Amino acid sequence: GVKKVLGVGRQLRGRRSDGNTFSLYLTLSEARIGKRVFFTGIMRDLSAEEEEHERMLSILKVTHYPIVQINERGIIQLVNPACCNVFQYQDSGLVGQNVKILMPAEHANVHDSYLKNYLTTGVKKVLGIGRKLRGRRKDGTMFALYLTLSEAKIDSRTLFTGIMRDLSAEEQEQERMLSILSSAVDPIVQINQKGIIQMVNPACCRVFKYENDELLNHNVKILMPEKYAMNH
Repeated sequence: GVKKVLGVGRQLRGRRSDGNTFSLYLTLSEARIGKRVFFTGIMRDLSAEEEEHERMLSILKVTHYPIVQINERGIIQLVNPACCNVFQYQDSGLVGQNVKILMPAEHANVHDSYLKNYLTTGVKKVLGIGRKLRGRRKDGTMFALYLTLSEAKIDSRTLFTGIMRDLSAEEQEQERMLSILSSAVDPIVQINQKGIIQMVNPACCRVFKYENDELLNHNVKILMPEKYAMNH
């Protein structure tokens, strides 16, 4: 008389007359009429959902953007080949692990609390907002990445999907350019659209007799005679 499946919905596979199998969701109930016992199964055909799932998996396999999906406890449910390639793991080395495995220690130590706080309060601090972070490869090396995070609710489950862009090449190019600027003999200054200094090279500091931090985040007018600065 122990009920193991009665009243508990579960996903199974059915078999058609042609021998093909398909996914279905079965809920089983029991009814007693006199001395007779009847069991009724109510099924939902999941063929369309299964086809859509397979289509999405095929897209994930060919995209060059690393993608990782986690559940509400931060456990990795799915990764695509690009994710494995960038982080230098096999699929089996990631699925079932906490996503913290892909983060530097300073982020990994607080990730669980961030996730718990969102699930408790519902306050979205990072969902739908792209941001630049650092990832951690299997060999321990760090690299820059751009992460966009989205949420999906499937029945009673909450899943979070992160789509990433590897910024390693851009970071290396930036470092190369900075090394060129640092060794340049001519003064170089970079400003934004408001005229605020974003970068200066050592030659600029030497010629204008400022320290680097005395120029950064100041208006470039600081380097001009008053009559030019007024019109800048």
